[in-house]
Amino acid sequence: MKKTLTGLLLTAGLLAGCQTQPQQPVEWPQLTIGPKARSYLQIEAVPEGVASGNLLRAGVRLYNRSQSEQTLRYRFSWTDANGFELPGMASRWEQRILRPGEPVSLDRVAPGPAALSYRIYLFDINTGTATHTQGIER
Repeated sequence: MKKTLTGLLLTAGLLAGCQTQPQQPVEWPQLTIGPKARSYLQIEAVPEGVASGNLLRAGVRLYNRSQSEQTLRYRFSWTDANGFELPGMASRWEQRILRPGEPVSLDRVAPGPAALSYRIYLFDINTGTATHTQGIER
């Protein structure tokens, strides 16, 4: 019995060690988090609501859980009822320095009433964003 229990614990430990990337939180499917940013970001909430003029408002509350300063690159992407991205300055890439343990709120208002949904992209400054590189400001 003791050997079986030890074997089970060893197997569970090995399986847990095989996970190389933490999974994106299921409760926030509107977030896309790059692999390096995922290693230091702690997501607190993803609030959304309506701003004046009946425009969609979205945000993310997060903090840097690492012991060193990080530079976050982020963007909000707004889409219409058909799923097409709305162009404009509201979807540009921006940067934010995150100090260790510093709570940060990022929020934006949609560029117009056609915006019915959104995505928030969070990447480390040194990580490529593959198909999400349009409009990067450096």
